[in-house]
Amino acid sequence: MKTVFVASLAAMALAACSKDADSGAPAPAAKTNFAVSLPGNLETYAVEDPQAAGQITPYYDNVTVYLVDAGENAVGYAWTDAEIKARQKRFEQIVEPTLVGVIVNSGDVMLPTGAISLADLNVVMQTLAVADQNKPIKTLAAEDAKGNAAGDYLPIQQVILMGQQTTFTDETSDDGHTLKKAAVELESLAARFEVGTVKPGTGLDALTVEAVYINNFHNNYGGSATTSYTEASWPSTYAPSWATDAYNAAVTSTDGTKVYAYQVFASNLIPHIVYKVSGTVSAGYKLADGTGDADNPTPFTGKFITVKGFKENGVTLRSIAPHKIYKMGLDGSGIEITPDKITDKPEKNKIDLVVAITVADWTTANVIPEI
Repeated sequence: MKTVFVASLAAMALAACSKDADSGAPAPAAKTNFAVSLPGNLETYAVEDPQAAGQITPYYDNVTVYLVDAGENAVGYAWTDAEIKARQKRFEQIVEPTLVGVIVNSGDVMLPTGAISLADLNVVMQTLAVADQNKPIKTLAAEDAKGNAAGDYLPIQQVILMGQQTTFTDETSDDGHTLKKAAVELESLAARFEVGTVKPGTGLDALTVEAVYINNFHNNYGGSATTSYTEASWPSTYAPSWATDAYNAAVTSTDGTKVYAYQVFASNLIPHIVYKVSGTVSAGYKLADGTGDADNPTPFTGKFITVKGFKENGVTLRSIAPHKIYKMGLDGSGIEITPDKITDKPEKNKIDLVVAITVADWTTANVIPEI
């Protein structure tokens, strides 16, 4: 089961034990003023145009901070609109925490506030929805009360972000008390797939994309529910709608190649990319289902190409990591397809298409398909 704010807890516990061993007793619970600050933008984001690296300001909908002690007991605080606008929340005269964790944009999940154990918080986190990582474009006519500037906020700008900090800096206080500050860097819990179009290879005179789908992914962060259609269960109307090409009408790469972009939660479940295509098979060639003629070109429609796997530097991808962008088919006008990879139905058991892929930390990287 996925957990949050855990990676630093082992080091945190060791540090606490070391301090106890040095002094012979736990350190006194001295109180201090304490501030938690967030970045105004994330330099490691990619813009929606998948081949143009740069900054993109995240949309801040809601923010919750958890102050955690060495016993893995947390106290949660929701930020006010004014605090979100300032990108900082200040606490007066509290016991210094051992870890600070921040969660931004929880979607339809109401994160708990007040006292809670990390174990119970992790249970709540399992319910975070993948649909909330793929929201429609949000448009603000003017700056809102949370400091979000006017403009359009794309799906990639609205994903859930999380960060934690165990190292605090000493700051100059304005009231004579000590002041500690936790500067929290945020990362996405989701991975992003940027998918190029397809183009005709040997044996195809023409190839046109009719629709694109992402399949085989977790519906929630905990992985208790999945969307994983098979050849037999493929629906007549694909759902959810965000997992189609419907949300990607305006996205293209720098060379004009059509691109489809999706966010999915990190896991060991490898997503599948399915293209619905039409075109013309060359004379003397046949599709996987036998469509074709020895002497004449044969038009076809309503056929499918299913990408079931990915390779990075020749190694098969076994899991999807968070805060990573996986890019395929964005070079050379798209992924070259041969007739034997085109089937009458999606997710055919005996037809596998493996695509080579490169990975970057929420930045851009080109991919080369491997068929």
